[in-house]
Amino acid sequence: MAIKGEETKTKILDAAKQLVMDRGFAGTSIDEIIKGTDVTKGAFFHHFSSKSDLAEALLNRYAEDDVNLFLHYSEKAKTLSDDPLKQALLFIGMFETFLEELEEPFPGCMFASYIYEGEQFDPTVHAFIETSLKAWEQIYEERFDAVLAMYKPKLRITAKQLAETFVCLLEGAFLVARSRNDTGLIIRQSRQFRKYLEFLFYD
Repeated sequence: MAIKGEETKTKILDAAKQLVMDRGFAGTSIDEIIKGTDVTKGAFFHHFSSKSDLAEALLNRYAEDDVNLFLHYSEKAKTLSDDPLKQALLFIGMFETFLEELEEPFPGCMFASYIYEGEQFDPTVHAFIETSLKAWEQIYEERFDAVLAMYKPKLRITAKQLAETFVCLLEGAFLVARSRNDTGLIIRQSRQFRKYLEFLFYD
């Protein structure tokens, strides 16, 4: 019974995620989510007390999935090379491969979707997004700290600045790619950042 309950909850979250990414949170109704999942209204409210409760669950799952993905790539890169710069380049390359293998429809970034509908959510949601983005930055900053400990950059720069640049580049690329329905744009921008790192640290 517990397994079936989790399956139902996952089904609701999956359907809600796609609707929110397509139409925004305000443009997505509970009835539409229920229709897209073939679950009863009672089953929906068994798992989520309100639309706001669903919104927080969606955001939590999205953030957790992303951090786990980045941590997985970070650890995998360490097994492939002892060189911190090569690890950073491998890490970014693995993320690009992930984007190349994404199936349609293009998912976009849920953080951006929530931020642009800020009036729909209370301050705790904004604080959560800020904390999540900082968690991304922390993963990248640790990678770049290790690079700077071994390599001298051609330009004065810090690990924090590199991490912030990468996060901003990705978030901006997700937004523009979403408007063009062009996943390749994110990959191209990520490759440009890799080239920048190679220029910055390689002779």
